[in-house]
Amino acid sequence: MNSQDHRREARVVTGPEFTISFSLNGYDFREVRIMNLSAGGCFALVPGRTARFFLPGTTLDGLVLGHPDLPKQPITATVAYMLGYSASGQTEEQVGMGLQFQDVPPATSEALAAWVETVTADGGSGA
Repeated sequence: MNSQDHRREARVVTGPEFTISFSLNGYDFREVRIMNLSAGGCFALVPGRTARFFLPGTTLDGLVLGHPDLPKQPITATVAYMLGYSASGQTEEQVGMGLQFQDVPPATSEALAAWVETVTADGGSGA
């Protein structure tokens, strides 16, 4: 599946109770807010001061979805793109990063896809 296919996936706009936690280079990031979620990835907000750690291609280990209705099996994700970050050091208070899920256990992938399908079929958001 290429990045164009990922953009066409059903996405759920999520509320403030939807977060992710992960590790990067020995640092733990907890309760990072996500703005949307699909079976193949999500869009997360990180503080601008940490943006330089999340350049495209960066791998996030042990990513766990932080909502009671979502699977808890740790997965790996790769930063696909950043919004609001400038290599010149001029960044916003928060920047956004598009994450592509990698190495997702089959049971987690199935549970996540079922959740997205249920929520989108109801016509609602994950909030």
